[in-house]
Amino acid sequence: MQNGLSLMQQAGRSQKIELLYFDEAGFSCLPNVQRSWSPLAMPHTADASLGRKRANVMGVLDYARNQLHFEICEHSVRRDDAIGFLDRLAIASTRDKWTFIVLDNASMHHHIDPLILDRWILLHRFVPMYLPPYSPELNLIEILWKHAKYHWREFKSWSKNLLVDEVHSLLAGFGTKFHIRYA
Repeated sequence: MQNGLSLMQQAGRSQKIELLYFDEAGFSCLPNVQRSWSPLAMPHTADASLGRKRANVMGVLDYARNQLHFEICEHSVRRDDAIGFLDRLAIASTRDKWTFIVLDNASMHHHIDPLILDRWILLHRFVPMYLPPYSPELNLIEILWKHAKYHWREFKSWSKNLLVDEVHSLLAGFGTKFHIRYA
């Protein structure tokens, strides 16, 4: 799969195809804690009630253009949300070349109505392509999510009221204020 993806990346860079990486991510009012400590023989505890507000994002990374297209939801992303987002991408895709959309194996990415899949492929030349199970490292948008959550985000305000605006501003800055180079 990785060799096939490398060939597709080459084709994307040379503008023969469009290659998109799709996934969802969630942002919380509180920073993600990667490490913690507690006194010896005492369990670690954290107050989760402080950060119940989340901004959930559906996004697609355009590999060749190094652009991010995204939508923010204040509710959990459901299959209908993901299919609607992908459908809007398919309709907006260029007609003169094939568009391949890389998806992981989340259950919401599967069981798409066959009529929708046929329309995507036949009318829009928009083809879903699934990664092997347990291979998030092959989905380049995962790297973008990691940078956004752990490196770019400034926790100046942990306000629930400002979360959506902060996430929108952060993601809208990709390509101008924030950059990633994929090897």
